[in-house]
Amino acid sequence: MATVTEVRPARRRPRRGVTWAVVIVLAVVGLLVAAEVAARIVTPQIIRDQIVQNVGLPADQKIDVDIPAPLLLPLVVVGQLPEIRLSADDVELNGITADVDVTADDVPMYTGADWSSANATVVLDQAQTRALLSKVDGFPAESVTLDPPDVALDTAFPILGTSVPVGVTLSPAARDGQIVLSPTTFRLGGADVSADALRQQLGPLVGSMLEELPVCVSQYLPKAMTLTGVSVAERGIVADFEIDSAILRDKAAQEPGSCDGDR
Repeated sequence: MATVTEVRPARRRPRRGVTWAVVIVLAVVGLLVAAEVAARIVTPQIIRDQIVQNVGLPADQKIDVDIPAPLLLPLVVVGQLPEIRLSADDVELNGITADVDVTADDVPMYTGADWSSANATVVLDQAQTRALLSKVDGFPAESVTLDPPDVALDTAFPILGTSVPVGVTLSPAARDGQIVLSPTTFRLGGADVSADALRQQLGPLVGSMLEELPVCVSQYLPKAMTLTGVSVAERGIVADFEIDSAILRDKAAQEPGSCDGDR
């Protein structure tokens, strides 16, 4: 009878090298994830602190910083952010208060380089608009209401010794750092009369009622901000600005501007 010899399979040695490789990969991934999380937490705070310092905002000003990028860590390493979005409510600067939204592109983090563009939208609600207009001498700011797309004013003016109530529709425009409110329509005795018609009919009797009202906003904002447009919406007066990247490093650009043509 033939003898059958049992053949046992050779025992495989543990693949320790593969195990260590997996451990190292997982550790590296974990470190990268932790670094990404840290970048998401720290970078917005750094940006916020720089804004507070450069613009002169209160230390406790709440600013929402959004960096719309799938991975932030590589951008931090390179030192440039493709886009940042800032939002802050009730921002007070030099006596005026407004809500502000900013979008900036190609923002440098560590060098003195310039960003490619930055724009701000400043919104003043009715109360904030009245506060701004109250700084214009002799203007009845408390009689102003926002009536999109215009500003409405209920007031009165004297004609031949009689005070005549009048409603005025004011159309906004941006000019040389000013919000210019121009009278377009007057309501007299329930009838609408254009500013041109009233000017022809009454002329000097209505005096300054027919004149434009320039309101300088640049004097309250950093010099680096240039007023480009203004409109009236449901949320308030909406003023649009371009922002020069000099505001990142130039003290003069961080100082309040003016409306004298030499900002």
